[in-house]
Amino acid sequence: MYLQVLNALLLWGSAYSDTTVTIYNEWLSQGGRVNYEVERWNNVNGLSQYYLIPSMKSVGAVPGRWVNRDLRDNLFVNWPQSPSHHGYPDPTYLQDKSLQRRTFLTYLKQLQGYGNDIANMVWEMKGLSWPSWIDKSQHQDKFPNNVDAASEFVSLMVQSCKKYTSGRLPYIFEVINEPDWDEKYIDPQTNINYHRAVADKLKSRFGMKVAGPSFTSMVLRLADENNFSLWKKISNFMDMSLDHLDFFSFHSYNHIFNTSSESYYGINEDRLFASLDMVENYSHIKKGKSVQLVNTEFGVGLLSMGIAPDFENGLIDFETIYQANGFMFSFLNLREFMDRATVYLLANEQYPGHTSLRNSLFTKDGHPLNATKFFLFWKNFIYDQQFLRVSSQYDGQEKIVSPLALANPQSSEMVILLHNFGSEFQNVKLDFPNNWINPSSGEATCIVFEKGKPAVHADYHFDISRVNDTVGLNGSSTCFYKFQTNYRFDGTPTINQNTYYGKDMLIPISNGHVQTVISVPSSGYHEARLRVGISRGIADNTKPKTIGFNGQTLSSSYMLFDAMKTSLKRTTTWNVWEFMVPESLVKTTNTVTMAFDGDGGSVTSVALVAGKLQ
Repeated sequence: MYLQVLNALLLWGSAYSDTTVTIYNEWLSQGGRVNYEVERWNNVNGLSQYYLIPSMKSVGAVPGRWVNRDLRDNLFVNWPQSPSHHGYPDPTYLQDKSLQRRTFLTYLKQLQGYGNDIANMVWEMKGLSWPSWIDKSQHQDKFPNNVDAASEFVSLMVQSCKKYTSGRLPYIFEVINEPDWDEKYIDPQTNINYHRAVADKLKSRFGMKVAGPSFTSMVLRLADENNFSLWKKISNFMDMSLDHLDFFSFHSYNHIFNTSSESYYGINEDRLFASLDMVENYSHIKKGKSVQLVNTEFGVGLLSMGIAPDFENGLIDFETIYQANGFMFSFLNLREFMDRATVYLLANEQYPGHTSLRNSLFTKDGHPLNATKFFLFWKNFIYDQQFLRVSSQYDGQEKIVSPLALANPQSSEMVILLHNFGSEFQNVKLDFPNNWINPSSGEATCIVFEKGKPAVHADYHFDISRVNDTVGLNGSSTCFYKFQTNYRFDGTPTINQNTYYGKDMLIPISNGHVQTVISVPSSGYHEARLRVGISRGIADNTKPKTIGFNGQTLSSSYMLFDAMKTSLKRTTTWNVWEFMVPESLVKTTNTVTMAFDGDGGSVTSVALVAGKLQ
């Protein structure tokens, strides 16, 4: 039935288009990286049961995050005090070979089973399990008063793992998981001090990379609320981390309103871009450079709904895939900063007392569950494929469809990826300027919600030459469209795209006006656009009446998809607007001016995304 309906829409409904996606014959390098690097995007939370490793590899998934090692088997709780250094852990505890084996054997099996595919793993700690002998009186008996002593536990654990695995440590250490949940025990300054103590030891002693703060999605999503109080928490952490840590880590979730409706709210798309632009803008102001980002949890959040932890249905299965797909599009469009991401899925999450399979890829006997459809979709993309430059339609409206494009220069196959953030069917016109190629037909693969559950329709034939070069995209769906071309990609130019931030951020809208300056290292750019984050009152219009760039008015714009516009879980409207900038206007020093209806609110960041021919 799905194919009949879709084919009818392709034949009769697509003579017009709802939006246009333009695909250029230019490779798009962001921050010097142009290929689809699988190992950055195919990660799950938690280590795999060793007997599920073949199943995981069959769908292209690998463990990206080793979690709660301090908590499991009471590793830290049972740690004795040093007989010679009061208040510090006994350095001989994890030198015991049998304890080393019990502690690190599962990780070693991952190394043996996955090899270099997990070379970029993150090692995470919970941070709330400590022995009774250490003084925790200042933190309601939950966290040590002495952060240096607490960090020594971590260092000794890492040292023992290094010895047991012959030096094969995870690439990144994540100091505490979601510390904002536990601020009644670990106050923000203690959290900062502990991150620094751990980072200084692990970097100097083992050469590990360190990430933090791993705040919940809510901290970024609501960073503009209450006079930016949550942003102040982030910036205070960054005042330390930009000097002592290697990565800014964060979590991101979207949430469904209930278990029977496809409506949702959350951070993706515009509040994700808005908050991460603030992080990057702050780093540029403080250090003159970007900070690399690591996402260690993303997906659909259900804890806020108050439903039973073992409740499962077809809609939840679908949203688990659909929301993760939406985040993948955002991360891939931010890959200049996004170093890697880890979806909140596990090989199998069951243990005594926890029977749910809601976030599992497989049953214990290796039977694939619906969530594997997420990885099977993305398994179609490999390192040989390179990103092509694409642009969305500057129609002054909210952008509902997010595009990506890849091509394999060896086989000349091109793939257009589209994600529909909205619930309505979209006719998407594919535009190839100057007819650099004229594709007509190909095969499409889509993930949709059908008959109460997620469904994958793979490799169905379509022909855009009969329908004004449009493809049909169901509401709440993700698709890719493959074209086999005769185009010779070996001479295709490469655009190296970088993001430059304004010298100011959190700029108050005063007398209806805002002004800032963006400096770039040179001129001679090939393409450019301006990305502006704007936070105002819940009923206020965020779009500038006029925006000027070096004295010229920018008239072509769109707004990133706002998943919070129907949510009551906000007191502000926070949007991101993008404006086309004629490349001839870009100078080494660029003045940006904005005029708004009325006063109030702030421009949270201003970024110039500019690409130059390599």
